[in-house]
Amino acid sequence: MEEVYGENLDKFLDSIKKPNSRFYLRVNTLKSNVDDILKKFPEFKKDEDFPEAIYTEVKGPYELEEFDTKVIVDKRTAESVMMGANAYFPGIKRILGNGSKVSIISENGILVGNGILIRDSDTIMVNTTESLYYTPKIADREEIKNGYIYAQGKASMFVSRVVDPQPGEFIIDMTASPGGKLTHVYQLEPRIKLIGFDHTYTKVKKTKELLNRLSVKAEVYMHDSRYLSELGIKDVDKVIIDPPCSALGLRPKLYDKKDKNYLINLQKYQKQFLTSAYQILKKGGEVIYSTCTVTKLENEEVINDPRFEIEYFIRFHPFIHDMTGFFIAKLKKK
Repeated sequence: MEEVYGENLDKFLDSIKKPNSRFYLRVNTLKSNVDDILKKFPEFKKDEDFPEAIYTEVKGPYELEEFDTKVIVDKRTAESVMMGANAYFPGIKRILGNGSKVSIISENGILVGNGILIRDSDTIMVNTTESLYYTPKIADREEIKNGYIYAQGKASMFVSRVVDPQPGEFIIDMTASPGGKLTHVYQLEPRIKLIGFDHTYTKVKKTKELLNRLSVKAEVYMHDSRYLSELGIKDVDKVIIDPPCSALGLRPKLYDKKDKNYLINLQKYQKQFLTSAYQILKKGGEVIYSTCTVTKLENEEVINDPRFEIEYFIRFHPFIHDMTGFFIAKLKKK
């Protein structure tokens, strides 16, 4: 990260501890429209750049009282709770005390929220009543369940805009789960042939459920995208690659630890997707490569491939753009 940020590294490290100042929803214009959604979500406003995007300001941080009974949660759960989400098993690691009113604590000792502990025969959970930061709870809203809106960060929405789908194009999403970019691309241009892949049954099943909920007519299959040429796929216009990465740009981040060997192994994995894309793209076809991380090892050093011409790449920096640390590149097959 020092290669990227240099003397600004401390600014980056400080900014990554805080959430983005805006919480975004994407209005699914296949089923609804922004004006109707804003009537039901009066705390949201129209985004300045994307007509399908709406946002509300994230509030906080708040001072929280620490209760005697404590629920210790894993890193991912803690980072969700600090934004207002509930805590569910198996993210709950330990319960210290017998009270029902509890404080939710990360494994490294940070108080991220308070709530009511619920124990029954089916599950253990904490209904979060106070959190370090506040965003509206939307998971149970009918508009989410019916596919009228989808929670998606602005940096992620930029990817589909870079894809710039055109009528009649054949587009492959190599890492389709959970489906945000896949469904956004189709929303921007439904007159395309769009196929998504992912490598586990669970991811494919959940992605298909999202497509059905959002009325997106795309296909999703279970397959390791590093070997798509085995399926006889060819002459693809555009390939979307959002590979597994170190996720060092995600906010808010309570703590993280990744060593260089881990990053080197990720880079080798990421490059395999690029090789697969080269095999199935037509000449002049494009790759849109994106990650939610900030290392050169996983970004510039992956796309610097002699088989492709780099048309452009962009970075989003948390302390400059007030967004997730993100990288997007557009490459053209030579």
